[in-house]
Amino acid sequence: MTLPDLFVTVLIVGVSSINAALAGLASYRSGERRFLAVSAANGVMAVLGAVWTWGELPVSPPSWSVVQLPVLLLLLLVAVLFLVSTLWPRSA
Repeated sequence: MTLPDLFVTVLIVGVSSINAALAGLASYRSGERRFLAVSAANGVMAVLGAVWTWGELPVSPPSWSVVQLPVLLLLLLVAVLFLVSTLWPRSA
């Protein structure tokens, strides 16, 4: 367990959860189903981040829950890009 790994996994869970909620609200307000897909994708990423957070904790996690920092940084980039795609204003 390293502190940067734990920090990035918690960031992934947080950013993905926030974007899942925002995309769900956008779908509810606009009626566009594309936001439901973004919300579902971010929900899955939040669950994956939670599993990886469990893998970084010192509570003897299973071996399949451990991941390396480069993979975490790539998924964090994807989560941030999803967030930007949800918040970017729609062109008229």
